[in-house]
Amino acid sequence: MSPSTWTTDAAASARRTARAFARAADRTPALAYAAAVVPVALVVVAVATQPWMPPTDLVRDSQAVAVLRGSANTVHGMVSNLGIVAMAAAAGAALLSAVATTHRGDRLPRVLAWGGGLTLAVALDDLLLLHEAATFAAWMPKLIVVAYAAAFGVYLWRFRVEILRHLDVGLLAIAMLALGTSALVDAFAEPATVASVLVEDGAKLLGFAAWSAFLIRGALIALRGGRASGSRHARSEAMSTRA
Repeated sequence: MSPSTWTTDAAASARRTARAFARAADRTPALAYAAAVVPVALVVVAVATQPWMPPTDLVRDSQAVAVLRGSANTVHGMVSNLGIVAMAAAAGAALLSAVATTHRGDRLPRVLAWGGGLTLAVALDDLLLLHEAATFAAWMPKLIVVAYAAAFGVYLWRFRVEILRHLDVGLLAIAMLALGTSALVDAFAEPATVASVLVEDGAKLLGFAAWSAFLIRGALIALRGGRASGSRHARSEAMSTRA
């Protein structure tokens, strides 16, 4: 195969994938996107504008703030804890839905079970700071984060057909972009400033919120026995089917 033929085939494949992604994203109702994005935006604005304490004390992990300040406060790490609660709730919804629909003939329950398990691991890690407490070298935390990213990458690749066919890839895209932004800011924004911390942890909260919405919507879709619906594309498909 000549290089030009390979390039043409790759471009055609990319266009097909982009069209499939756009159709899948259009299945998701606007309310689902708003439910993931709007609360996070309100929280970040409230944290940045409140006059009572440094915004970074509200968004960083509570243990890290306690060590930095030499004291603890019940509101330290509030934003970080909100993300953990959202992830734990999503993991529970996904795992319960997987158990309830395990009799299905497709692989959607398996998608939810694996997604719920990975999400629960991340939530517990973020709560207990296991990736930092269980390390013995300065480079280990970043290596563990890379391992998490690789695990999610394998998960998304393994179940890509089911995700594109049934689930809300728009929410998934928001989650991946937000978490990627958070990781890049964490890696390159040195020394950290108030602005960089707000961007890093705000993006992390958005990623957690979008991923949690993705999993919870997936659980509801599995229990309903269908695919994501509510968009113009889904309604037009339904009308054409009835016709």
